[in-house]
Amino acid sequence: MTVKKRRVSVPFILLLLLAISPSFLKAQSLIVESLLGPVTQNEINAFKNYMLLNVHPPEKGSGNVWVFGNAGKAIEACGLMYEASHDIDILNRMIYYCDAALASRNDLFPEAKGGQLIVWTGNIEPVWPSSTTSRAGAGVEQGAVLSHLAYCAKLILKTPSIWNKDVAIRDTNNFGKTYKDRALKYIHEGDFVIDKWIIPHFIRTDEKNHYYFPGGSNTYKANQPAPWNQAWLLTNGFVRLTECHVILEDDPIRVAKYDAIVKPNIDWFFANLKPVVSATGSACWTWAYALPTGMEDTNHFAYDCEGLWIAYNSGRYGIKFSDMLPFANTYFDVVMGTVTDGIFAGRVNGTTGTGHGGGDNYVRDEYIYLSEFRPDKYLVIGTVEIYTNRIARSPQITARLLWEKSRRAEIKK
Repeated sequence: MTVKKRRVSVPFILLLLLAISPSFLKAQSLIVESLLGPVTQNEINAFKNYMLLNVHPPEKGSGNVWVFGNAGKAIEACGLMYEASHDIDILNRMIYYCDAALASRNDLFPEAKGGQLIVWTGNIEPVWPSSTTSRAGAGVEQGAVLSHLAYCAKLILKTPSIWNKDVAIRDTNNFGKTYKDRALKYIHEGDFVIDKWIIPHFIRTDEKNHYYFPGGSNTYKANQPAPWNQAWLLTNGFVRLTECHVILEDDPIRVAKYDAIVKPNIDWFFANLKPVVSATGSACWTWAYALPTGMEDTNHFAYDCEGLWIAYNSGRYGIKFSDMLPFANTYFDVVMGTVTDGIFAGRVNGTTGTGHGGGDNYVRDEYIYLSEFRPDKYLVIGTVEIYTNRIARSPQITARLLWEKSRRAEIKK
């Protein structure tokens, strides 16, 4: 059987955008009134109302809900919308989710509520368990939760005018009365997890500080390097905690230690990229899901992309625009450029399989960062999200679109 493929052209996408009426957009719970211009008050209000009424913390912190589940993505969405709007209510909602995340950490969460689990080390560890078996799972993905908490702390620290003001939500967990108190708590607890969990178990000092899973009682990928998407989740935590300490100017020794871990792992990733050329002639990359073989899929590429952006945006690790552009080309010219039965390619080499490699008909929220390097694709992304009705029910997609819209509007001023 011959599989028919077609390319989605920019003119087709723009015609589709024009065909969608403003009244349709305004009818959604979350709205994007326009893909151009500054963020509107209606868009901000719709986001605030949606998060308040529809997005609540999970009862337990296990199952990766705070890693890449909707709960974790809610924190990222609030951070992006706060950056776009500077609306303190959105920051307060972000703090609400962060408080819930930190309180549900296994060593802090009461046994009666699902905490105090024995993990594979034989101990009750400061983690958000990925599984709740008799020896609960947890690995380098914990860095994502630290990244969410540190993102909130970073936003607070970048707004000195609120440091000494009381946080406008109840401090039921005694995490700190003022905004700065709360930020310092998130940073302190993030460093604690790094010191007690990450560095003792997952940093192989004889391999240039590369991320490896241990052997022994650990049965998940024992003695293997972390898959790249998980590596980036860990790197995100290191990077954002580093940014917080740089703002505070409080711990240069820790900053140097974190940089000495992050930089060699980023270099390791880039050393394993393979340059290729797309059908349009653009420079692209292919790489494995995990060393040494295989092909990265578009589910996990999204987390690679987010990590690359966070490291690039920090300005600390030598990643240049020219390094990022091939990733954008890979997504736009290979993945989105290969459409089979309405589905984008499921792997970075343009092929499609099943499961994580099965492809999508929409753009995952993390890929919206790539429009920074291919601004010609921003409207394409926005139109796809609208056409597939992602705006109404995805805070992370809507927030990233509005964040990018805000950045584009600022550049044009």
